[in-house]
Amino acid sequence: MKRVYEIGNDINQISCAVKIGTVGIAYTVVYLARSGGQWSQIKESSTNNGNIRSFLVGKAIDLRDSYLVIRTIIDFSTIGENLWDEQKNNIVARYNLKGGLLGDQSYNHDTDDITSSSNGKIVVITKPIKLI
Repeated sequence: MKRVYEIGNDINQISCAVKIGTVGIAYTVVYLARSGGQWSQIKESSTNNGNIRSFLVGKAIDLRDSYLVIRTIIDFSTIGENLWDEQKNNIVARYNLKGGLLGDQSYNHDTDDITSSSNGKIVVITKPIKLI
């Protein structure tokens, strides 16, 4: 489900952080999607937990009417196959944005943000956040 973060139309700096809680191995990538189909990768997790510390996305005036698309891939191959479906339901994903008109704002993933492989071993969470 798409979320909206009001950033304004000024030179205020927008920052983002991602926190993933899972027993699986997680990898997160943050993209900036602009109108016209231009996508740019702006940050990725550096460890196997999918977390990304707070980072600068850019100035509000430059980001207006674009999307942050945050994608996390989780691999459950390190745990028993009988636990895959249960652990998919235990994932915690938090997306924190700062610097906009709403101040500090935290979003969670929604059930329709999750897709998984047919056997449940790989789960992908895609969270779009519109910057207005």
